[in-house]
Amino acid sequence: MRARSWLTATVVAGLLAPGVARAEGLEGRFAVAFQVGTQSEISGDLIKGTQGELVDRPISIDSKRYKDVYAPDVRLQGLVGYGVGTKEEIVVRGTYYKANGTALEVGTLNGHPLAVYFDPYGAYKEAGIEASFRYYLASTGRLKSYIAPVAGARFISQILVTFSVQDAGISIQNVPFSQKSTVPVFGLDLGFTFDLGKHVFVGLESAIRYNSPPKQFNSLQSIPQFDDSDGRWSAPVVASVGARF
Repeated sequence: MRARSWLTATVVAGLLAPGVARAEGLEGRFAVAFQVGTQSEISGDLIKGTQGELVDRPISIDSKRYKDVYAPDVRLQGLVGYGVGTKEEIVVRGTYYKANGTALEVGTLNGHPLAVYFDPYGAYKEAGIEASFRYYLASTGRLKSYIAPVAGARFISQILVTFSVQDAGISIQNVPFSQKSTVPVFGLDLGFTFDLGKHVFVGLESAIRYNSPPKQFNSLQSIPQFDDSDGRWSAPVVASVGARF
């Protein structure tokens, strides 16, 4: 959290900072960059609270958010851009992100504590493609700050979970939770790049993303809606290194 706050503050500083003279412009130039960082989950329920029956026993499940289950992990991205104006750039980006799920207590089964495990088949894995239109608030100096609306798609892996009641010696493995899905993603980028020379640049970027929920299996009809996840709000933060030519 401290790292994300520091990076966000740095991005804001970049947006407000003036340009530095003797820098290369954007118009008519291609850019390629590699980005690495992380992301935090902002909001959205992964597991929905409900009541029902499992193995002929009463079950009660509490709602759990994405951030209760998935801790920040490494995000990898690569992009290609083209300057269509002195302050405008079109960017296409490929993304990859994987986060391992944390086992947690979610309710009770027949009065005994019920835990859900996301290992080994409950990791969140996504690949994605995004397009954005960057508008540079400062583009004439070595320090170039921008804002960019983003739209694209994410390809999300299926998730299987395990129910466990240690007090009763019950374990139900590989319960289908969500299907392999393609979902839309929308968001906004705020960031800056700094030219190290005529071609090479580095940068920082803070963003917000929303993607709709994946399709559900609805495999346990006796526990209605427990897998009816919300859409996911997240906040990626990445550092960049790239080149313009």
